[in-house]
Amino acid sequence: MKIKEVVLSAARLLGIEEEVAAYFADTDTLGKKNAELLTTCFHLVENELAIDYLPLINEETYSTETGQILYSWLQKRVLRVLEVRNLQGDSLPFKIFPKYLTTQPSTVRVRYTFVPEEKDVDGECEYGENVSKRLLAFGVAAEYCLAMGLFEEAAVWDRKYKDAIESVRSLAPYKRISSRRWI
Repeated sequence: MKIKEVVLSAARLLGIEEEVAAYFADTDTLGKKNAELLTTCFHLVENELAIDYLPLINEETYSTETGQILYSWLQKRVLRVLEVRNLQGDSLPFKIFPKYLTTQPSTVRVRYTFVPEEKDVDGECEYGENVSKRLLAFGVAAEYCLAMGLFEEAAVWDRKYKDAIESVRSLAPYKRISSRRWI
């Protein structure tokens, strides 16, 4: 799904779709400020989802003679390394350092979560079809209202956004560990 689709959905929710759509169609410059702010809000929401709620996962294969893999070699900006496996699928021990990780010298598969890169409005959302346009639009609307000082409206959109996240998380196949409490 395109970022522009999410931005236009959020604009529709906020009642400013016509001016934002006109700006995107190059027929009017009136909606420029709102379109740019909505796009910025989209990037904030996509990052928040990736970091706090629904991690984006990538896996890459590398050959290393020293056992060291620089994060800069990976295609995406690494947030957390989940696992390192050899080509047979066996889990390998690894150590994490600020700019690289070390493991056994061989060909390995590195599985990690990442932070999405900012793209222009014609770019693709990192979540693709895994997260609904509606969920993202709720988050963008909440961020937009906060930026505009509309705190009551922001609270309403934020509640809808968080409810949509919980609905997706309840369907997700990954495990959640409940927090521990000290007695």
